[in-house]
Amino acid sequence: MLAPPSDNPKADSPAMAALKCASHLMQQRIISNPKDMMGVLLYGTEQTNLNDEGSRSDRDKYPHCYMLTELDIPSAEDVQTLKNITENEDEAKALLVPTTDVFRISDLLFCANQKFNTQAPAFDSRRLFIITDNDNPHAGDKKAMGVSSTRAKDLYDLGVIIELFAISKPDQTFDRTKFYDASCSCFVVCYLC
Repeated sequence: MLAPPSDNPKADSPAMAALKCASHLMQQRIISNPKDMMGVLLYGTEQTNLNDEGSRSDRDKYPHCYMLTELDIPSAEDVQTLKNITENEDEAKALLVPTTDVFRISDLLFCANQKFNTQAPAFDSRRLFIITDNDNPHAGDKKAMGVSSTRAKDLYDLGVIIELFAISKPDQTFDRTKFYDASCSCFVVCYLC
């Protein structure tokens, strides 16, 4: 999800565009469906802020996942959090530092699974939106692809619809066949250009 900024100074990075979309969607959902739950989880970030009980540290359990707003009925504070980041370039730059470590999509899917099970277990309709410009996150790592496929299937079996918002880069069209088609058919794809 995190990518270097465009050469166009007015263009948003894919991460910033995704945050602006999330902010807009959250504001709309508060008005149209005030009982819906929504959360914003950043992945592939250098920072990790998830607090979960257990024997492993947060960094080990959910590496490079940053819960920006908890999965809950959005509050005015949640809207303000997103607004502050989308309007404050320094705050966004500090938060949106991509990790230099290897990041596995399976870690994101595991974290989402845990959040859905603990914070929204009784909801009939649950969706996970993955917004990314990386069409090959595991570039040839068959083991990582297999684990990601298993995690996606686990979510699918729980009734979670995974919607992939694929962002094409100016010099490269997003090719879902590199990873998302090969790893699991549980992803529904929506394209953003």
